[in-house]
Amino acid sequence: MKFISIKQAMQKGTGEVSIRGWVHRERGSNKLKFIVLRDSSEIIQCVVEKEKVGESKFEQISKLQVEASLEISGTIKKDERAPTGYEISVKDFKIVGESDTFPITKDQSTEFLADNRHLWLRSRKMTAIMKIRSTVFGAIDEYFRKEGFYEYHSPIFQSVQCEGGSTLFTVDYFGKKGVFLAQTWQLYAEPAIFALEKIYTIAPSFRAEKSKTSRHLTEYWHAEMEVAWADFKDIQDYGEALIKHVVKRVLE
Repeated sequence: MKFISIKQAMQKGTGEVSIRGWVHRERGSNKLKFIVLRDSSEIIQCVVEKEKVGESKFEQISKLQVEASLEISGTIKKDERAPTGYEISVKDFKIVGESDTFPITKDQSTEFLADNRHLWLRSRKMTAIMKIRSTVFGAIDEYFRKEGFYEYHSPIFQSVQCEGGSTLFTVDYFGKKGVFLAQTWQLYAEPAIFALEKIYTIAPSFRAEKSKTSRHLTEYWHAEMEVAWADFKDIQDYGEALIKHVVKRVLE
């Protein structure tokens, strides 16, 4: 049996398909069960009829809760009433893993969602955010490589103070003093441009800024570049073109 993603099944549009994923929503009666299944690509409504799968299997699927994992085989067709416009009439299924009661409901507090982050990641909103983030990182890589840049990495443990000593995280590095988490790659990158001329990195940075605003993060990811022979106009042009390229890729 060859499994395909939900998105591929929807692109196929008709015929027999086999998919696997997690229960996103479920509802039904004692004869009919609607399972909205999700994978990393999409969600789709699956209809399980008691007379098609048999009483024993129908009883099994009726006990499933949100986030149980399933393998499903059936016939896909267009149905405008379904959440994403397609529906699968289930012929057979296999329960891969059951789940406990899913603790996240609507209107949960930020603190509760943070405490259950491993589960909140499965939501449609967080999935979309992670996909956008992945696209942004890929687009940055794509742009710089297209412009002839080399990717260059610096250590995360550093003995240099680049952006100011008051915002450094000190590390206990085998008893050695003067070791910090990186604020930037700048002091490592500047010597490298005399060999590679055009370099870039995407790397984590750490700043011990004691502020509770959304614009002051102690850890974040930095996209940086260094260019030999560049003037201020050149740097502006690279920055503007990079932003345009990233936005274009995200919109696509």
